[in-house]
Amino acid sequence: MNLQEAVRGALADVLEDSSVVLFSQLARWGLGGMTSGLWEKYPSRVLTMPNSEALMHGAAMGMALAGMRPIVLNERMDFLMLAMDALVNHIPIWPMRAPMSLPITVIAVVGKGKGQGPQHSKNFIEWFRGLDGWRVAEPSSPRAAADEIKGAVYGDRPTLYVLHREFFKSGGECSPPVVDRVRICGASSRHERAFYEGE
Repeated sequence: MNLQEAVRGALADVLEDSSVVLFSQLARWGLGGMTSGLWEKYPSRVLTMPNSEALMHGAAMGMALAGMRPIVLNERMDFLMLAMDALVNHIPIWPMRAPMSLPITVIAVVGKGKGQGPQHSKNFIEWFRGLDGWRVAEPSSPRAAADEIKGAVYGDRPTLYVLHREFFKSGGECSPPVVDRVRICGASSRHERAFYEGE
């Protein structure tokens, strides 16, 4: 089993629970294999959302406050920047304001390589690790990928769950890149050399 299959299997497992809802802009169409077949099985809880990250993440907070366990799947981490009001000013703050559970799972894919351009390849994981209120998960194997999704969904605080597209087909341990800053170009090694070294 590869990482992509493990993620899909874990999502299928948690969707057996009627309190779990999954949504993204491409949920109905498989989203890189991660949601394949899930809409057909759970059409009322695997939702395709409009092209609005602010709406998706704001809706996730509302659903969590109403007792649901929402999963927001972002095809590219870059587009989290369009939801900063919810992701910075509301979601991480509410569980600290009052003793409450806010089980929101935000899955974000870092799209480095595989034809992704520089605007679809940034990795904001260190930024979120430094933001109070967020738990960050970055699985390094298929087993960890499945376990961490279940842990996030059934946890009591918001979790940013980061997947690296270049490891989707990996069946063993992988080494997510160590990042200490947000690089503005990251589509491929060739792009990075050209951008940072002027080649």
